[in-house]
Amino acid sequence: MPAGFGKSARVHWRRMPGRAWEVLRREGWSSLWFHVLGETIYRRMVLLERPLNEPIPEARADIAVEVSLLRHGEIDEYAAFHPGLDEAEIRGRIERGGKCFVSRHEGSIVNACWTAEGSVWIEYLGRSVQFAADEVYVYNNYTDPRFRGRNVSMVRAEAMLRHFRELGYRRMMAVVVPENKAAFRSPDKAGYRPIGVIGCIRIGPWRWELMGGRRAGRRWRDGMGSGLRHR
Repeated sequence: MPAGFGKSARVHWRRMPGRAWEVLRREGWSSLWFHVLGETIYRRMVLLERPLNEPIPEARADIAVEVSLLRHGEIDEYAAFHPGLDEAEIRGRIERGGKCFVSRHEGSIVNACWTAEGSVWIEYLGRSVQFAADEVYVYNNYTDPRFRGRNVSMVRAEAMLRHFRELGYRRMMAVVVPENKAAFRSPDKAGYRPIGVIGCIRIGPWRWELMGGRRAGRRWRDGMGSGLRHR
């Protein structure tokens, strides 16, 4: 992938005044400042961890839910369920070793979430992040709007945690945009907690990759020390 932010970071200048006013009205000046930076030169995300040696509470939904791994023969069904992904992207994720956990109600997919391992491309930041061999990156949690608020994602999250704990992994990892307060709710309920920040600064052809926080109680990859890259 090229340097810079991913396709989701393209600036839509005509919409920016209206968006800026909405952010200012709802979230204040501080949040607006980071939104502006995010549209131009700087993006960052909160890094979350969920240790697998901690208890995994039982989750219950108010409808009958069954959790399973998405199979190749179900790709077209998933593409119809998730409007933001096409079959080629879904197939590519699976071929690269990704796993998709799906929750079904009466045979239909109502929630899904992906996992990946090793070096993972994060579109919002326009950069890759290298995870350890005993870590699993969790992303793209999506629930059918008709079934939101019914705890189906928590049932899937529990099954996912138990699956990787039984395989001997140490912890699950996720990232969340700091200004998206609602996005913290599901990880928080599943036992995730913030441990650091990852980000990227882009100025013309130059790019700095940033990572800082705590891993197992110790400092790791001090902020600006993560490198300067040229496009």
